Amino acid sequence: MAPQSPGGLAAAADQPPIPTSSPSAVRDPAAPAPASGAPANPLPGPLSAGGRSPGLAIAEPALGVWLTTVDSAVMYDPAEAGRALLFLRQNGFRRAALPLYTAGVVTWTPARSRNRLAIPTDPQLPPPAPAAVARRAAPRSSAAVRTADPTASLLAALGQAGLERVGWFEFGLMAPAGAPWLVGREDLLLRDAGGSTLWPESPGLNRVWLNPILPEVQQALEDLVVDACTSLPLEAIQFDDHLGYPVRFGYDSATLAAWRATDAGRRNPTPVPEDPAWIAWRAEQVTALLVRLRGALNSACPAVRISVSPNPQEFSYSHYLADWSTWVRRGLVDEVVVQIYRNNLAALGRELGHPSLVEAAQRVPVRIGLLAGLRSQPKEPSQLRRELDFVLGRGYRGIDLFFYESARPHFESFPAREADEAVGSGAKAAQKPQAGPSGSP
Repeated sequence: MAPQSPGGLAAAADQPPIPTSSPSAVRDPAAPAPASGAPANPLPGPLSAGGRSPGLAIAEPALGVWLTTVDSAVMYDPAEAGRALLFLRQNGFRRAALPLYTAGVVTWTPARSRNRLAIPTDPQLPPPAPAAVARRAAPRSSAAVRTADPTASLLAALGQAGLERVGWFEFGLMAPAGAPWLVGREDLLLRDAGGSTLWPESPGLNRVWLNPILPEVQQALEDLVVDACTSLPLEAIQFDDHLGYPVRFGYDSATLAAWRATDAGRRNPTPVPEDPAWIAWRAEQVTALLVRLRGALNSACPAVRISVSPNPQEFSYSHYLADWSTWVRRGLVDEVVVQIYRNNLAALGRELGHPSLVEAAQRVPVRIGLLAGLRSQPKEPSQLRRELDFVLGRGYRGIDLFFYESARPHFESFPAREADEAVGSGAKAAQKPQAGPSGSP
């Protein structure tokens, strides 16, 4: 199994506290009028066991799911990967996001020339095929090498199963405190007003953050993104609000020097973390990094889309300087998957109706991320059913569930014999040459 984070799954750690009050069963009166001609039972298994809500007729959801390296063995065990493929195919999932950079490791083998910080490949992954080992130092272009890495093989199998494949840079600019590849590179890290580089994600779990204003950091992330989009079969690359940093940071010498060269910085050389001008300026530095990444992707693999899966705008901006509404307006992203992890339908409705989400949906495809549960906090199927109906009733068809292992219990189980057969067919599919992101083999 993947190591289990003391603070729970990383993608859920930054979400505002999930309300614990009992959810209301009352449908939002602002929901759009029912559509006609929709299928009577869009989801299999326990999710639809209680029947549809009276009078609600909606289009079938376009379901997606996040795979993880925490609390799941799918990335590490070919048998588990095969069972996951069968589950996703049988239950109508259309896309899967899997981590490429997480917990201070990458899950594929980048060319050495594109891994400037020498971030290690996750040691828990199965060993790559000999062809990949022999050519680690060279840029990879052939389908044979592209499918030699275990993550590339999994992506290939997902494509064979008809799923859209999203490569998730989960940690963004974040890294584990004490990561060996950062030893001697402390000058690349952000600092708070007290001079510390440490940020406690949860009790006993410290992180650090790379400084997006530094050219070395910008180039390192750009190179990794380009390597991923050119050597892995992907339809999209996804960031979340870890492509940003906590509002308490920005007091390192490089960031302060750049700030103090501005008119606002000359007037207020050492602002408090929540100063609006200071927040806006730092958020623009993060946006500038995304501009660079957008340009690199447009040049290297224009067919690969940029997806972002942040918290709601106000939280992302005020806590992580991730101004994704501006990213949408400036054409820097191709879709938004907003993580709205709420147990209270009224709170979910407020977020779905927020002007930032409404405006984004007028410009790019918007998907809604829902929490299917955590290992330590499972969710009742009836509650997820209400959330799904509520989101669909507001007109959003694209719904991504976090995460695969917690989503499974909400759907009908399938026979073990079929799962075992899927392991073999999934492995065979992974060995077939796959088209690259631009359509070339």
